[in-house]
Amino acid sequence: MLAWISVHDHVIGGKLRELSKTLGCSQKEALGILVSLWIWGINNADKNGKLKSCDRNDIAEVLSIGISDGLNPENIVMGLIEQKWIDEEEDGTLYLHDWDVWQEQWYKFLSAKEYDAKRKREARARKKAEAQEDEEPLEEKKDDIPLESPSESPEDSPEDSPPDKKNNPYSKDFEIFWREYPNKVGKGEAYKKYKARLNDGWSELELLEAAKNYASKVVRERTDKQYIKHAKTFLSDSTPFTDYLPQESSNESEPAGEQKSNPFAQWKE
Repeated sequence: MLAWISVHDHVIGGKLRELSKTLGCSQKEALGILVSLWIWGINNADKNGKLKSCDRNDIAEVLSIGISDGLNPENIVMGLIEQKWIDEEEDGTLYLHDWDVWQEQWYKFLSAKEYDAKRKREARARKKAEAQEDEEPLEEKKDDIPLESPSESPEDSPEDSPPDKKNNPYSKDFEIFWREYPNKVGKGEAYKKYKARLNDGWSELELLEAAKNYASKVVRERTDKQYIKHAKTFLSDSTPFTDYLPQESSNESEPAGEQKSNPFAQWKE
């Protein structure tokens, strides 16, 4: 997997010009120095931008590669700190300034990838356990099976017989899903998509929750039946049902006073 960084157009502004003047180079070379620093930061900074076990000399060594004659790596590091591209605490700890905001999309991608991998591992483990439960070894020999006594009445026979799959080809969980779904058209096609999503790692509970939430929205907004998605569309490969599952918390859920202001504003004139 290749790592990537975000370079916003807000970088090109007054703050970049100040950096180029401080370093004594062009704005384009100053921008190249910043990009080199950020690419290196992908593997050397944590989510908050803290540089792990790094000091000024470590950064200077990285930035010494490919710079113009006359530029001093130590002076470059000092200039980055002076212009607030790098934050330095009293104990010497270094942070990439506003790293969590600049690279927010990268860390969201990593978080989503990790969650998806975990969900699929759990789904595979669940299916494996279910398959093992279904494999009942036939240890008894035919001679060991007791014959039914002629005196036994029909009332003595077991009543809990397994469902007839020929008459009901749908699983119990899907039937529960189908009862909740607001548009009961194309049950067979919907079941195919339902099983496909389970194979992708989504759980029965997640699909049921999405159906319930969608049904609530339909009722709340009094959606005309012709505009209610067919279940096969709701469960299609593009996973529109995920819009009706709980989303991860974002800055919007934080109190207004705690939301981070736009860090890019100071870089424009």
